[in-house]
Amino acid sequence: MPAKILVADDDVMLQRLISNTLKLEHHEIIQAANGQQALEMIRAESPDLIILDVMMPIINGFDVCIALRKDAATATLPVIMLSGLGQVQEKIMGLKAGADEYLTKPIDPRELLTRVEMLLERHRILRQNTAAKSGRVYSVIGAKGGVGATALAINLAAQIAQSGKEVILLEFRPDFGTISVQLNLKPDASLANLRDLEAVAITEQAVVRLLLATPFGVRVLCGPQKATEFGPFTAAHGGAILARLNALADYIIIDLPPAADEATEAIIKSSDQVLVVVEPEISCVAAAVQRLSQIGAYGNALTVHVVAINRQGVLQLSLREIEGRLGRTLTALLPPATEVLSAAVQYGLPIIAFQPNHIFVEQVQEVIEKIQAVRVTPLRV
Repeated sequence: MPAKILVADDDVMLQRLISNTLKLEHHEIIQAANGQQALEMIRAESPDLIILDVMMPIINGFDVCIALRKDAATATLPVIMLSGLGQVQEKIMGLKAGADEYLTKPIDPRELLTRVEMLLERHRILRQNTAAKSGRVYSVIGAKGGVGATALAINLAAQIAQSGKEVILLEFRPDFGTISVQLNLKPDASLANLRDLEAVAITEQAVVRLLLATPFGVRVLCGPQKATEFGPFTAAHGGAILARLNALADYIIIDLPPAADEATEAIIKSSDQVLVVVEPEISCVAAAVQRLSQIGAYGNALTVHVVAINRQGVLQLSLREIEGRLGRTLTALLPPATEVLSAAVQYGLPIIAFQPNHIFVEQVQEVIEKIQAVRVTPLRV
């Protein structure tokens, strides 16, 4: 469909070439000769897409893009940035500033048209999703590492998706994410790609490009996959990523690291409900007491569930002892499923897709029913 497109470039000949190319497809073209004029015309004309040269008078293209991403009215506006041939550093700076696409000069009219049409269509779909979605956010965090929090997050996501809901599984971790291994995924990019962006430059388009489809109906955003990608996220990054995902699905299931950093805090505060995973043994229950204290310090309004996973098949502590030490009632005590979980991983599947009649599946479904029965208002940060 025809769109209103702003072409911002101080090169008159290039501006004319781009404008004439787009007019052939019946797009309405408005023009700006510098960055300041571009910002003024964007506010006045509300274009559907911006083609933005890097080097312009008064305000350069990078600063224009950053200004757009900071304004809620233009935060998701599609931007194609132009630069000189071979300027890799400029391309990196443009993407970090929030550009959706990047083209080098001289411009190939066919490539330009293809990029414009793809970006307009992608943005149209995202607008529809944003209007229709306001996802529930369930965060899963271990009392300590290695208690089965990731396995629970995967199976929660898979079982909710079985009901026909759109579900995104986010592996929000600063270092190696194992979901790709457990689900036999081969991500070319990961959550680490968003760390390189300014938080205001994290758009729906940037997030959607990282989502991987699975055969059981869940889309996955994997954590970092290489040691060179490891590193902490800021609270602003956590909030921006979650805000974008919240508009794209009915449910967002988050696999959190057992950490007490600012990004984890931001995610937990923005969650509808939090599930703390514990093993029924003394040291893990002691760790769970401290994890609950940590989460409690974030705000009394948070709804927190404790799910015990009896991975070893032997209870070191009885249900009453666990609840007594925690000072709260368990939401669930999931049965041993080590062998079937290991077998399911070999096929890259959650248990519900591998062995749907297993008792573990039944118990996870009960957890889902309990948390969905709760109506809460999360603390949005």
